[in-house]
Amino acid sequence: MAHPFTPQICDMADSMGICLYQRFSQAEAAFFLHCTIEALTKLQKQHKIEYIQVDEEITEFFGFQLLEYLAQQIQPSNEPPQLNTPDKIICAKEVQRLTDLSRTTIWRLERAGKFPARVPLTGSRIGWRYNDIQEWIKHC
Repeated sequence: MAHPFTPQICDMADSMGICLYQRFSQAEAAFFLHCTIEALTKLQKQHKIEYIQVDEEITEFFGFQLLEYLAQQIQPSNEPPQLNTPDKIICAKEVQRLTDLSRTTIWRLERAGKFPARVPLTGSRIGWRYNDIQEWIKHC
């Protein structure tokens, strides 16, 4: 018997190790989606995510409902996929070039927890993970 899920949803479930009919509490769903319970509630009210109304106060989610929401958020990219690309370490000068920040500003942001942490390489050399810097740039 065929199941009602797309290959994309099935692949996502397999890669994330969740069952499509696994039930998630609201807190678990928010944790899974990396958002607050308030943001999840807003998505429910806007009918952007499906859910199960258990009683007047309790809502739950099936795994497939969370995955369907995630699949809707995926934007096609013109860039070729980079699967299993190892993260490379880049030097301070490259970080400065990519971010257009001075060494001092990078240091201040890092100390404030607003910039990716450096990686010690040797006693006197440091670097940053390229993917961490790219993520930071995306969210600036």
